[in-house]
Amino acid sequence: MDILIILEAFFVAFLGGIIFTIVGIIPGTDETATMAPLTLVLVLLGLNPIVLYAWFIGIIVAMQISHTVPTSMAALPGSTMAVPMVRYSSLGKRLGIPHVIMKKMAVGSLIGSFIAVPVAVAFAFLLAPLGDVIKPYIGLIFTIGAAIIAYMSKAKWAAVISLIPYSFLIQGFQRIAVESVGKSLFISIFMGITIGPMISELFNVMVPNMRKSQSRTQPADIWLAPDSKNKYSLYPNPLKLLTKRQKKEVFTSSVASTGMFTFSPVGTTVLLGELVAGKNKELYTKITSTVAVQDAVSNATYLGGIIISLLAFGLPISPVALGPGAPLFNAPPRFTIDPIHNLSSFLTISDYIFIGLLAVVAGSLFAYPLAIKNARKWTEMMFKKISHEALIGAFLGLIFMLAFYEAGIMGILIALCIGLFGGILHNIFEIHTGVQFMAYYASGWIVANIISSIGLI
Repeated sequence: MDILIILEAFFVAFLGGIIFTIVGIIPGTDETATMAPLTLVLVLLGLNPIVLYAWFIGIIVAMQISHTVPTSMAALPGSTMAVPMVRYSSLGKRLGIPHVIMKKMAVGSLIGSFIAVPVAVAFAFLLAPLGDVIKPYIGLIFTIGAAIIAYMSKAKWAAVISLIPYSFLIQGFQRIAVESVGKSLFISIFMGITIGPMISELFNVMVPNMRKSQSRTQPADIWLAPDSKNKYSLYPNPLKLLTKRQKKEVFTSSVASTGMFTFSPVGTTVLLGELVAGKNKELYTKITSTVAVQDAVSNATYLGGIIISLLAFGLPISPVALGPGAPLFNAPPRFTIDPIHNLSSFLTISDYIFIGLLAVVAGSLFAYPLAIKNARKWTEMMFKKISHEALIGAFLGLIFMLAFYEAGIMGILIALCIGLFGGILHNIFEIHTGVQFMAYYASGWIVANIISSIGLI
């Protein structure tokens, strides 16, 4: 392996780690809305595949560590993956231990990352022989996966049923795109789903009753607990910040969640976190052990989802690969899934392990010490200095630029239409974007088989 490529991979992962450390500190940030657009830009710019892999691993690690800051200190989820951790973070605030919660979460996230990389490669080896068997049924697999993830959402059967009209909507726009610009679309539809909740919220402003109910006369008050006065080394040893039992719980949960890569990461985090919570009766131990496991699971599920999908199948068959990691699989004209010509076509086993672990280190170099030593100071600065509206505007501008790159004005219009419809499903009916991403990949199979069954083709 070229030493220059290794250095470039480390630098890009480190740079991505800095960027997404800052992004993760901002409460309410969505992983797909932030990771996917920037990753897509780098893919289309032609970065070396090894560097792209390091970038993505690095930003996953950084964001999953830094989202511990607002989650623990203010009980506001730093990202969608941090939502299951809000309850125990809130309990920790009441006990006066948010700084302890933050450290346990950051340590669990880091350990989960180191465990997930080699374990994911091992799982991929076991599943790789099934690749040729699975590929002819990938449409059916996507549909089954979409139905399972839909039923796991709060909307339950409503979400499952919505897969049908939503699939027809997507395929209808694909037909319009073929007729108008001569090709089917990926970026515009994918990014439309990504910005859906934002578009729906902006659309609410034009509805008088909603605008009135959402208007505020003054900024919200947020209270932060005092900072810890403990002193730590430049890169604190994570093993020293967990008890013996917590180390065992984090390790076993990380291994198990890496293999559960096809499940919803949020659902897996809730499931394994509650299993640990149920085994601990004393409140302090219950809280600190649960948040450590939850953050370990969130990172392990993410890394397992991307590595196993790439190495074993070359297809996005996990929620992570279908969402934040989708540009690594399908970003025409550079990467495609039919035929399979994407990041998986360029990486070796040593790349997955060595570069993966290198990227974990690089991505955590900034985020991990920050989360342990400077969390409160940075949280206060982000609340005071960074406008959430400005960040939303920047991401919307980036997404519309990508849609225009793919299909001109038609790409922007389709992204807006998909975004409005999907955002209404997400914000009003609680059919989250994970369901919609799965529906996008299942839509071709769903529509073709429904039409075929009623004798129209």
